[in-house]
Amino acid sequence: MESRKVQRVGSSSLSVSLPNQWAKEVGLKKGQLIFFDEGEGNILKMMTAEQIEKRPESIVEVNADFCKDPKLLGRSLMGIYSLGHDSIKIVSSTRLTSEQVNTIRTVTRELMGMGIMEETPNSLLIQCSIDTTKFPINTLLRRLYIISSTMHKEMMDSLPSFNTELASEAIRRDKEAFTMFWVIVRLLNSCQRDRSIATQMEIVNPSLITWYRLIAQYLRLIADWAHQSSEKVIALNQSKERLGTELIQKIVDINERSYGMCHEAMNSFFSMDIQLANKAIDAYHEIQRTEEMLQERVCSSAYLHGKNFSVSKYFKGKKPIEACAVAQISFLIWGARRIAEIGSEIAETAIHRVLCKDTKMCRTLK
Repeated sequence: MESRKVQRVGSSSLSVSLPNQWAKEVGLKKGQLIFFDEGEGNILKMMTAEQIEKRPESIVEVNADFCKDPKLLGRSLMGIYSLGHDSIKIVSSTRLTSEQVNTIRTVTRELMGMGIMEETPNSLLIQCSIDTTKFPINTLLRRLYIISSTMHKEMMDSLPSFNTELASEAIRRDKEAFTMFWVIVRLLNSCQRDRSIATQMEIVNPSLITWYRLIAQYLRLIADWAHQSSEKVIALNQSKERLGTELIQKIVDINERSYGMCHEAMNSFFSMDIQLANKAIDAYHEIQRTEEMLQERVCSSAYLHGKNFSVSKYFKGKKPIEACAVAQISFLIWGARRIAEIGSEIAETAIHRVLCKDTKMCRTLK
C-alpha cells in the first residue's frame, strides 16, 4: 500500500499528489475532472469520467409468479425504473399471461427511454436507453412545472364558455406530466445511490435531493388536481345554462389567484428568495378564507333556489339545482384551494432550502 503526504494549498484547501503509474493506466491528463464517491466508513473512491461511463449495467429480475395482479406488476416496474436501474428482466416459471404482457407494454410506453429488447413466452427484458445525467435537474423541474401550470391555466380558460376541447387538452397533458415526474424521480434516486452521479449533476448538498423530490411530488399533485378539475368542467357542460355569470367568474378568480401564488412559490424556490416564499404562503391563507366563504355562498344559494326564492347571481332558472352540479362546482372551488395549498408547501420547502445555508438573516454559530 503506497502512502502520500497531505499538503495545504492556500488558506482552506488540502491536496495530495496522485500516483504516476495509476494516472498513466487510466489515461489521466492535466485539466481532466476526477470524481469522488464516498462509501461506508468515510472511504473515498476516486474515478475518472471514463471509469464512471464503463460501470456495469444494473439488472433487476422480477418474478412475475408473485405478481399475478397486473397492476402490482406495473407498479413494481415503475418503482424499479425510478430507482435508476438500467435493465429489468421479467420471468415466469410457466408463461406470462396476456394481461401481464399488456401491462409491461403499457408501462414501457409511459416511461421515458424504456423499451422491450428481448421476449420469450416466459420472459421479457426491458432496457432503459437514456442517460438521465444528461438532463439538468432544474431544467426537468421547470419543465414539469410548465406542464402542470399549463394544465391549470387551460382548465381556467375553459371555464367561462365551458370549452370542453380545451379542458380535454389539459387532461391529455397529464401523461406528459406523469412521464416527466418519473424521469425526475429516477434521476434523484440515482444520485442517492451513487454519489458520483450527484457530483456530475452538481448536487453537492445531499439535502437538495430531498428538496427536489418534494418539489417534483408537489408539481405532480398540481397536475392531478388540474386533471380532475378539467373533468368537472366537462361534466358541468350539461348544466351550464343553470349557472350564473357571477358564480363562474368567482371560480375563475380564485383559480387565477391560486395559479399566481404557485408561480411565486416556484420562483422563490429557484431564486432562493425567502421573502417571496413568505408572500406566497400569506397569499394561500387569503385563498383559504375565500374558498370557505365561496363554498358557503354556493350552498346557501342552492338551498334558497330550491325553496323558490329569487336568487339569480349564482344559479338561473326556477327548478332546484341538481345536487350533482353543486358537488362539481364545490370541487372546482376546493381544487383551487388545494392547488394553492400545494403552492404554499412549495414555498415552505423553498424556505427550508434557504435555511440550509448561512445567510445574513440566519447563520449557524460554531
